Amino acid sequence: MIAANVMTKSPLTIPEDAKVKDAVALFKSTQLHDLPVIDSEHRPVGSISTRAILHAAVPAYADNKLLAAMKGGPDIASVYNNLESISEKPAAKIMDRHIHSIRGDTPTSAVAAMLINLHHDTFNILVVDDEGRLTGTISARDIVCRTPE
Repeated sequence: MIAANVMTKSPLTIPEDAKVKDAVALFKSTQLHDLPVIDSEHRPVGSISTRAILHAAVPAYADNKLLAAMKGGPDIASVYNNLESISEKPAAKIMDRHIHSIRGDTPTSAVAAMLINLHHDTFNILVVDDEGRLTGTISARDIVCRTPE
């Protein structure tokens, strides 16, 4: 089996000139945790995740060492205020530029190995054509739920 057989075709994406608020609106309307960011030619340039947006909104002083010492964190109102203040920021400013991409003829077993070794905020491997344009995405869910008949 190959990637093209299990990928989600025509995935939801966000353009690289979108704002953070546009990404948040898409996250609110779907169950997705991350979205491919594409350029004007439909080539992936990164991904944006709910975790990256939250990371941008949590005050910089709130690192793990400080939180452990405080036994708490920043007031949630300050996080939401920060979310509001970054909403007009370009999504490209906080997106992850590390792209995991493959061609549609990649064996699904290789994609599964890639998925369990992801170390970034994305849950997807991007499938691109010979010109580098996005044609689909593959998540662990796609592989598990689209088993052969």
